Amino acid sequence: PETHTPNQELKRMSDEKAAPSQNKDTRPPRLYVKGSFVNFRRSNANQRNHTALLQIEGVNSKEDVEFYLGKRVAYIYKAKRARTKHSGIQKDTKQTSRFRVIWGKVCRAHGNNGLVRSQFKKNLPPRALGGAVRIMLYPSRI
Repeated sequence: PETHTPNQELKRMSDEKAAPSQNKDTRPPRLYVKGSFVNFRRSNANQRNHTALLQIEGVNSKEDVEFYLGKRVAYIYKAKRARTKHSGIQKDTKQTSRFRVIWGKVCRAHGNNGLVRSQFKKNLPPRALGGAVRIMLYPSRI
């Protein structure tokens, strides 16, 4: 039997992981971070519907929020009726989709626990409370 040092064993394991798998079911990388719409910005008596509070997955401090400032946010919902999609690439074909998007952006931190304030082009509807949002990894400020 061959004896391997721990370093050789670790190198062999990392090489196995680095080798591309032959599985055809691999999905492309996700280019967004998951988040959830927690609430509207509010005081004890008043609610400001133009500012939404979002919890970003994996963000737990004010320092972590710094990376996400200015990033685009998408709230995707399913409508009752399909609408034709306008594509700049293929103007000949008519595609319809029931999915619609409300776009916004991350404005600033809210408190010290990683919540962020964001403003959307149109205010988010109340039924979106607790729903999922996507924080896109663009535009980059690096």
